[in-house]
Parts: sequence; structure tokens; C-alpha cells
Amino acid sequence: MHNISALFGPWLTGFYSLLFISIAFLYLADPASRKRVGMTAFLAVCSLAGILGTNFLGVSSSDGLVKLAIVMSRLFAVIAVINVAGVFVFSLLLPKVKAGISKFIEDLILAGAYIVAGLAVISASGANLSGILATSAVVTGVVAFSLQDTLGNIIGGMVLHLENSFMPGDWIAVEKYEGILRELRWRQTTLETLDGDLVVIPNIILMKSPVTVLGRACGNSRFRAVTFNVYYDRTPGEVVNAVDRVLQEDPPACVAASPAPYCAIREFQHNCVVYEARYYLSDLSLPGRTDSNVRSKVYYALSRAGIKLSIPNRSIVVSEGADTVAERSLKLEQERRLAALKGVDIFQALTESEKSLLAGLLKPTPFAAGETITRQGAVADWLYLIYAGTIEVRLYSGEGGSYRAVKTLGTGDFLGEMGLFTGEPRSATAVAASEVGCYRLDREGFRSVLSSRPEIAESIAEILAKRRMELAEAREKLAGESLARGLVTEQQDLLSKIKDFFKL
Repeated sequence: MHNISALFGPWLTGFYSLLFISIAFLYLADPASRKRVGMTAFLAVCSLAGILGTNFLGVSSSDGLVKLAIVMSRLFAVIAVINVAGVFVFSLLLPKVKAGISKFIEDLILAGAYIVAGLAVISASGANLSGILATSAVVTGVVAFSLQDTLGNIIGGMVLHLENSFMPGDWIAVEKYEGILRELRWRQTTLETLDGDLVVIPNIILMKSPVTVLGRACGNSRFRAVTFNVYYDRTPGEVVNAVDRVLQEDPPACVAASPAPYCAIREFQHNCVVYEARYYLSDLSLPGRTDSNVRSKVYYALSRAGIKLSIPNRSIVVSEGADTVAERSLKLEQERRLAALKGVDIFQALTESEKSLLAGLLKPTPFAAGETITRQGAVADWLYLIYAGTIEVRLYSGEGGSYRAVKTLGTGDFLGEMGLFTGEPRSATAVAASEVGCYRLDREGFRSVLSSRPEIAESIAEILAKRRMELAEAREKLAGESLARGLVTEQQDLLSKIKDFFKL
């Protein structure tokens, strides 16, 4: 009975009650640490079982095995307390205050706590601590000699952490491996290659081999360059301006805004000029996909500018049917252009010959999915005729970049008519929702048609005025005479703007 009373004394009951409550709380609060919390619970159970066993058996504490069991029980209890404190501080508290530390430092702190706690428990059990330390020094020397490589890895890990030459998230290259540094531990470093493979490298190799830091996770981004070739028929200024505009105004995802991306001439070859689209990665984990997106941007930007990419020289055998195929292709292209023009109501007043003339002035202008076609507030005097794909029209509020999608345009639709006829800024932003094929009609191309028949401007002004008033009616709920009076005023205003813009 005396032993039972001692076992369930207030301090012991309170200690283990608090310990198990803390373990249960951490198990529920931090799922990522459940494996470690489970091991802590196992140590606590072993500790409690050891104390229960020695107390229930009622054996003398002078017995060597019993004394060892008591010491181990106390040691397990202290280790369990240290683990609970470690999970609480490193997994719950520090992330809440945004002050995380590396796994290596965490392990170092816990290891030091284990050593101090172990010595304290041994000392409290009445053992000669100085004698144990003297014996441990000899044992440590023997172990260190036999485990030179393992100790080398551990010391290497300590040096790498202290020097802070690179850290998790950096892009590094060591020997034949290159990738993102995921974890730096006591013995090894884990590297994730660009193919998704995990490479475990002993720290001693990092200490002995040159390590190239290709990109920093914080502060600096990784420089990249995508090459492409263009024929000599276009000047460098045309190519550089086309690529610079699309990369700086509408950069792909993961391309850093600063330093700004740019296009540069790399070298001259016998049949083409080699250019580079140079940029910096803002996300080091997606270099291949970002390169692909940059190439896509370059391709569409050059296509819209009418600039052809260079291809290697090939021997070409011309057959008798080549001219027929080329002629059929031109005919189909002309028919597609005429069909795009006929679907636009503002061109209904044109004659067939005028539409044919206008069709020859259209410029193929493709866009990739996600590219910005027009930007709200920008000034551009051309019209787009859509023959493939879909476009989302957005209205931006100007506060935090928030917008509202107001319309979706598809095959047969057009946009930018006010810019073509009056030179007014774009009233909305248009973004390609899929790969878009469209034609662009510039003001200079349409000027010749208007110059030959200025009266066309009146019918165009009437159609544009009806469009504006329909929008106004929907927005302001106009009705009856007010709509009619507004239509006449709007038509006269637009006609005046068109004549002034084209100098008719």
C-alpha cells in the first residue's frame, strides 16, 4: 500500500497527466508531427510502465537491474518532455510568429537537450558523473576513429549550416547533378533535379567538391536565355522591339519583372541572325515550363509582326503541281478573309470590290492562350477580326487589378472598332481565352477605301452610334424619345470624329 501511495502521489499523477494531455493536444494540432508525437507517447508509456513495475514489485532500489530500470524510466520521461517542448516550439509556436529555423539547428538544439537531460538524470541517480565522463572520452575516441566518414558528414553539415553558403530552395549544381536544394541535414543533403528525381548527396562530398549556386531562393533570381533565329530580311530593331514589347508588357508566369526581360543579338550566321530572349526566373522550380512559355510568346510576337523564324537550309524539289497547290492555298486564304469581313456589320456598306481590296490588306495576327490582345486605356488604331478561338473581354476597376468579365467573343466577332475609326483609347481589356486566330486591319489600310467613297463614313457612324446607344440603354435604361434624340446626337458626334481622324 505504501508503494501504491507513493506511485499515485500528487506530483507524479500531475506530471504524467500533463504529459499525456500535451501529447494528445499536439497529435491533434500538428498532423505533420504525428509520427514524432507517437514515438513520444511510446516513450512516456515505457517510462510509466517502468515506474509502475518497480513500485508494484516492491524490490529494493539497491538491486542493479532495478536501479537501471528506474534510471531508464526517468530518462524516457525526460526525453518525452523534451520532444513535447520541441514540437510545441518548432512546429507550432515559431511558424505562428513567422520565425522558423532550419531542421539542422532544430536537431542540434534537441541533441544538446538530450545530452544535458541524460547527464542530469544519471547524476540524480547517485552515479559518479566525473568517472563516467572520463570513461566516455576514451569510448568517444574509439568511436570517432571507427566512424570517420559518418563524423565527416556530420561535421560537414555543421560547417555548411554555419557558413550559410546555400540554403533550401536554392538552385545548385554539384558534380553531375543540378537541381533545387530541398533539405540539408546532419549526414546528407537532398537535391531535387529538374526531372523530379531526388538525389541524396553525403555532406562530405559537398565539402570536397565545387558547388555552383545557380539561383537563390530569396533575393536573387536565376538568369535564363532562350535562343531563336531570324532571317536577314528583317532589321534587328524590328525583331528586338517586337520581342521586348511582349515580354515586358505581358510577361509569362514565373518571369521576374525586375531585372526586366529583353531581347539581344547573340551572333551572326551565314543565313540568319541568332537572337536571345533573356530573362530572370522568379520561381526556380519551373525553368523548363517557363522556357517553353517564353518561346511561345516569342513565336506569336514575331508572327504578329510578320517576321519569319529561320529554318535550316534544305534541298527542295519543285514538282509541277507546286504552283497549283500554292494557288489553291492563296484562294482559300482570300475566301477566309472575305468571310471574316462579311460577318462585320460595319462593313456591310462596302461593295464586293471594296471588300476584296480590304481583304488583301488584312494581316494575320495569332495570339496564344492567356495573351493580352488589347489593354484598357491603350491607344491603338486597328481592328481585329476573329476567325478562330475565343476572347474574354474584361473591365478593370483600377483598384488592386480587379476586373469583371463582361463578354466572350468568338469566330465571326470583332473588336477594336472605335480605335480604328476614331482613334479613341480601348474601353476594355481583351485576353485570349484559347489559341486565337484573327486578322488585323490598320487605319492606313482602311483610309484608301474611305477616301474613294467618303459617304461610307455616314453608314459606319450610324451603326456605331446604334451600338453605343444600345449599351447606354442597357446601362442607363433609356427609352422612347430620349433614345431617338440620343441616337441622332451620337451619330453626328461619331461622324465628325471619323472624318477628323481620317482627314476626309
